Order: sequence, then structure tokens, then C-alpha cells
Amino acid sequence: MAIWDPWREFSQIEREMRKMFDELWGARGRIGERLALPGRAGGVPMEREEMMTRTPLLDLIDKKDALVLRSDMPGVKKENLKITVTDDEVSLSGKVERAKEDKKEDYYYSERAYSSWQRTIPLPVKIQSDKAKATYKDGMLEITLPKSEEAKEKRKELKID
Repeated sequence: MAIWDPWREFSQIEREMRKMFDELWGARGRIGERLALPGRAGGVPMEREEMMTRTPLLDLIDKKDALVLRSDMPGVKKENLKITVTDDEVSLSGKVERAKEDKKEDYYYSERAYSSWQRTIPLPVKIQSDKAKATYKDGMLEITLPKSEEAKEKRKELKID
């Protein structure tokens, strides 16, 4: 039995309205350029804009001795990321800043977009927060979180009867 989620209905309405405005604003400007949508990052199509402004998705991988958290964060600069680690959770926050400026003979266009997000991920086991390490390269964040000795000892392989 499916559970009704009223927020899903609102999200669908929002997507349909954005699509309608994308089609409306798809008209060409005086000099053959596509018109930018008001309040949108340089006329970015709705699907791409949603990817840029929402909280990045992540993978949490349970290795033998560590948890590995990976997340794609295209467009986020390393200096705009903040990572906080405790023994039982990881907090991520970041911001994306975009600016577009276009000057032509009788045309001037300038637009800026800012978005920020924050997310706290509860961990399934205790970790050694003082030994955690993070790397960020080409829009991919990877955080290695060594498990505590207590968490390593709790793992037990069961035999199937």
C-alpha cells in the first residue's frame, strides 16, 4: 500500500509550471539569443537548474575498516565546501556562485545566481573522527572515515543453516 505524500503533488505542480515558463520564455531576443528566465541562472533549463541547487546526492560505502562517503558536486569550488565530522555523523555544507555577463553592440545581459545547502548524514557505526580524511577533485568529494575499534569488533559473519 502506497503512502500519500502531499509534497510530491506540490513538486509535480512546480515542475509543470517551470516547464510552462521554460516554453514561454523560449522565445528569441532581438538579436537571435534565447531570453533568460527571470531569477534563473543564465536561462539554464529547468532540469539542469534543479541539479545545481539541490543538496548533492551521495553514496555511503561500508568497507571492512572504514566508511567511504562519495558525492558528486559539479560547480562547487573546494573553498566553498565545509565538512564537519563527529564520531557518529558527517555534516556537509556548500555554496555555488554563478555569474554570467554578455555584452554586444546594442545588448547587455548580466545575471548572478547563488545557492547554498547543508546536510547532516548519520553514520551506521562509530568512527574515529580524528583520523577522517577528505579529498576533492574534479567535482567529486570523497571522505574516508575509519571505523572505531568497537565498530570493527561488532562485525560477525553468520553461517546459513
